[in-house]
Amino acid sequence: MSQWADNFDRDLDQGDEILNAMGLREDDFTHFTAMMKGIDALADSNNSNQLSFSDLFLSINIIADKPMDLPLFLSWFKNQLKDEFTTGVAQNLNLGEVLTKKSLKFILPISKFYKSVEQSESQLFLDMNLSVDISLDGNRTMMDALVSGSTDHLGGSFDISEKKIPLLNNLPDDRQISFYFKLPDSLREKIVGNDKFSDPLFNAFAGVHEIALGVSFRKESISLEFLIECLDEVSANGLNTLYQGSLGMAQLALAQEHKARAALIALRNMNSEIRENCLHLSMELNSSVLAEIISASISALSPMPPIEITKIGARRLEGSPAPNLFLPMLSGEDFNLAKQKGKVVVLGFWATWSGPSIRNLPLLLEATREFNSSELKLVSVNQDASVKELLEFINQYNLHELSILLDENSSAYDAFDVKGLPHTVVIDQAGIVHDVAVGFSPFQGSDLKRMLTKLIK
Repeated sequence: MSQWADNFDRDLDQGDEILNAMGLREDDFTHFTAMMKGIDALADSNNSNQLSFSDLFLSINIIADKPMDLPLFLSWFKNQLKDEFTTGVAQNLNLGEVLTKKSLKFILPISKFYKSVEQSESQLFLDMNLSVDISLDGNRTMMDALVSGSTDHLGGSFDISEKKIPLLNNLPDDRQISFYFKLPDSLREKIVGNDKFSDPLFNAFAGVHEIALGVSFRKESISLEFLIECLDEVSANGLNTLYQGSLGMAQLALAQEHKARAALIALRNMNSEIRENCLHLSMELNSSVLAEIISASISALSPMPPIEITKIGARRLEGSPAPNLFLPMLSGEDFNLAKQKGKVVVLGFWATWSGPSIRNLPLLLEATREFNSSELKLVSVNQDASVKELLEFINQYNLHELSILLDENSSAYDAFDVKGLPHTVVIDQAGIVHDVAVGFSPFQGSDLKRMLTKLIK
């Protein structure tokens, strides 16, 4: 089977042969839609050997604006099967085809080609069939393909139709590419309340019900429509807030990368709005924007001349020895940064009046929790609250494991040029400032953990 798959991949690369067999060209195709149903069976199963694929199926719809040569394609397809299978399977293969002047229907029993693989592997496809329905409508060719465990599609139309999905009907009628996905309730239940999915991104998508994507290639522009229907308006607003924050951070990161300028231009043309409980993202790339993107892509291929970039603000400390700190801790001990060499040190500057910096504290704790105390030291630095206020704060937010430095005279804030909160500094084992991050991000915890893993392990 693996040899047949490799050969089939090579056939896909030689698309001209397939197009010739159809009697079509690439520019004859005007529409493509792919939909998958029955994901719940996968989400509910913990054992791949016990997966039931009886309700799982993939539907593909393709439209071409030229009639297809049905007899030629069927003859070519049968010859392909005979060429690929030399074990006698293909010769005995009955497609059950129904060929008329205006239509071609056949079923390909995929399971017949899994005789030589392991049982655990073949179970995934044991009863699956590829059903193909091609019909000619005037000067157009309508192609429907369905991969499922059912064999009852030969005599009639497919059950899956994008007309039955209201969200797809909200996409532009002139689209050539469509995609639809429905988030299974069982998968949502696994995310909500599960400590393994503490990342805000997972929780935001737990409120998603359906997703639809449409791409329209028009005469003077390319249009992209992305619809995310949520369970309620609160979930939609929350997802939009996360999207806006992520978009801003992505644009900031791309602006600093010369080779990413084309992607930055495209993102600047992205628009978003909330329609009841649906987040609607859209992008319209007209001819002038496309020309700008192409120009930026070509420019990215040319090497940039060497330049000296001077870091400003707190980031100028990166690559330099960290200023020494000697401060009292809330626990009553003293903290001497110079004595921490050999460990990675994370300094988290925060204040009780700063909501973003307070939300950042649990992310710092989560990112550093799995590392040994001999490898890493996390300390937070506070300058605005008294000892009594900090003790009350720790009890209120259940942050008893947080180590807090008392910076009453702002010496640490001045030494590390803290201008905004939260302000996070990573110092490597040699006492060199490795990274400075200013501001809050829901991804800061995961980003920090990846950085620390590289430094320590």
